[in-house]
Amino acid sequence: MKRFLKFVLPYGIVDLAKNRRKLRDIGRRLSPREVLKSDRLVLDAQQSGLSLFAPGHVGKLRTVVDVGANTGQWSGMLLNLVRPEKLVIVEPLPDAFEILQKKFDRNRRVELHNVAIGERESVETLKITRDTTGASLLQPRDEMRAVIGSNWTITSEVEVNMTTLDRLLADLDEISLLKIDVQGYEKHVLVGAKQILSKTKFLLIELNFMPQYEGGSWFGDIHQILTRDFSFFLANASQPQVLNGRASMCDGLYVNSKLVREWVKPDFV
Repeated sequence: MKRFLKFVLPYGIVDLAKNRRKLRDIGRRLSPREVLKSDRLVLDAQQSGLSLFAPGHVGKLRTVVDVGANTGQWSGMLLNLVRPEKLVIVEPLPDAFEILQKKFDRNRRVELHNVAIGERESVETLKITRDTTGASLLQPRDEMRAVIGSNWTITSEVEVNMTTLDRLLADLDEISLLKIDVQGYEKHVLVGAKQILSKTKFLLIELNFMPQYEGGSWFGDIHQILTRDFSFFLANASQPQVLNGRASMCDGLYVNSKLVREWVKPDFV
């Protein structure tokens, strides 16, 4: 009967039903006025990584932290889908932080921090690339410029204050979801987040399969640290970005087995 209905019903109705189901899985209910936005919301769920969650968990996110927010692309998608009690946004780039202030300053749920995150308290040099989403505390590798193009060229540098997540978030009792996108600096961020990771239920982090920055983290480093030292397991991952026929990176969703007792129902009974 389902196959028959797919053929006889207009494609728009079938697509809407699929979108409703996908959004319902992450706890997002469509109002009648949002019907025409369902495609956009499903895309937000995919691009933000919330679609990687098993049903029943996203709607329970209370405290969310966005480390490496740039101009708030990820946080904006998150807020289109869920309403956490608190959203902490962290971004070191001054120009990007000004945009964040304009976007979120009036939102009482949002807390903004203009600081870099790493393994210690210090002042560091942030290298700003033409495409500011590639800005990093690390030097981009020449080989990646050949792959990505001129957008990976450093156009300027700026001194930024750096702190640790353990110090910045010390007052939080729990982190429901920690998202980290720091352009190769992930391993350093984890070193300064030992206390915070013990209080984090879900971690969404960029996993690199090819070195994009000098001394940058790669998937093996991150996976070993999280699974060996912090009792996380890799629950899901996005489809990898492919550059020149090679998988370059993806987003990995890690789950803290000590804090999340039931992730999914057993596959076999």
